[in-house]
Amino acid sequence: MAHLHRNAHDQALIQLIEADVDIGFSLVDEVRAYRLSGQPEFSVRAFQNAIEIVADIERRLQHLGGSGAEAFLPLLGELRDELAAVEREDR
Repeated sequence: MAHLHRNAHDQALIQLIEADVDIGFSLVDEVRAYRLSGQPEFSVRAFQNAIEIVADIERRLQHLGGSGAEAFLPLLGELRDELAAVEREDR
């Protein structure tokens, strides 16, 4: 029974991570859109939210561990790269 609970827990974590990744990329798009529309205060807030999402993803990956976490590392790296690019664009 513990095995079934672990699988359900892992599945829930995976779904949360997938949602967070999607939200993170959407927030990067929002950062750029708000900048282009001359709304820097919303751009800054969207950027901060994206940083928080990355931290949430990292925490969930630690709880997931193993090969399940490894599958998300390329996406997490891509999200980090996008955030770094957005930050560079602001300078």
